[in-house]
Amino acid sequence: MWFFKKSPPPAGATAAPALAVAAPASASIIEALRATVARISRDHLAPESIDIRAHLLDSGYIDSLSSTELLADIERRFGVRIEEIQIVGKLCTIAALAREIEDHAVGSTP
Repeated sequence: MWFFKKSPPPAGATAAPALAVAAPASASIIEALRATVARISRDHLAPESIDIRAHLLDSGYIDSLSSTELLADIERRFGVRIEEIQIVGKLCTIAALAREIEDHAVGSTP
């Protein structure tokens, strides 16, 4: 393996922009979502056992019918409307939902 010494940037050069890293959502939103998923499961799941990075549908935490209930609860509690198709795609985990809620909440608290 070869190692190269990195030379300093030329004078006047600007540094490359830092990559944007998604900040973690607040714990209260995550806990509220975990509690909702546990309630939707008819308490077959303990809130603390729900992996916030697991795909909600693929993991069996919710199904297509209970996803509607979850999204209705999010809209009622946080004032954030999420389309059903998004829960299959980019907002398929509790962590992703929590970030979306945090980014778009209209002043509601859990």
